Amino acid sequence: MDQAQLLSSLLVSVGYRLPVMIALGVALVLLLGAPKAVARSAALWALAILMATTLFGAVLAVLPLLLIAAGNFDGIAALNTALSIGHFALSLLEAGGFVLLAWALARALRANAAAPG
Repeated sequence: MDQAQLLSSLLVSVGYRLPVMIALGVALVLLLGAPKAVARSAALWALAILMATTLFGAVLAVLPLLLIAAGNFDGIAALNTALSIGHFALSLLEAGGFVLLAWALARALRANAAAPG
């Protein structure tokens, strides 16, 4: 694998996650303008978890490409189980982030509905 193929593969791998990162960035900007509350803090933590899992997922996806480029095919075979466990752990964290985000939304909506108007 030459440098151009490696760079192309890396850009495609990171490019798959770019729309999610843009959406998370927009959500962060929207939340920063919201009034301070427990629901806002929970939602910010949820976004932080989702951003971290997206970035770590990109790193885990790129790792085999770097090993292939280096010609370390034995390393890929040994790394397969660790990558599978890593992807599973990231999926669990991502699910937790979504649940936390939904909890924050439900709490904010309940507080809004309970407010006298």
